[in-house]
Amino acid sequence: MKILICESDEILLTAIEFRLSKQGFDVTLSKLEGNIGEELSTVSPDLVIVDMDMENPAGMEVVKEVKGWRGDHTSVLLLADPDEEELIMKAYATGISDFISKPFKPAELLIRVRRILRVD
Repeated sequence: MKILICESDEILLTAIEFRLSKQGFDVTLSKLEGNIGEELSTVSPDLVIVDMDMENPAGMEVVKEVKGWRGDHTSVLLLADPDEEELIMKAYATGISDFISKPFKPAELLIRVRRILRVD
């Protein structure tokens, strides 16, 4: 299963990549240079993990682009501050599969990724 990670925090990005790669997932780190459309076409991910706190492009813009690209064929897992209720609700309305409150435990991330991708 292919996972594209859109995260601006280098330390968190590396930790997520390590944890998911160790579990056998094919992980690609987004370069986040404006539009992610090219990365979506190149990687063709089953899941995109998006940090809501990103800028340029903003996390919500990435969510909209992913859902507009392949609709229900690509799942989105949102990383968000639980105080961002309004943005989380907008993201659900756009079609995200789930969200994790930051900070989170690596085991929780793995459980949610496996559930979304229906991997045992």
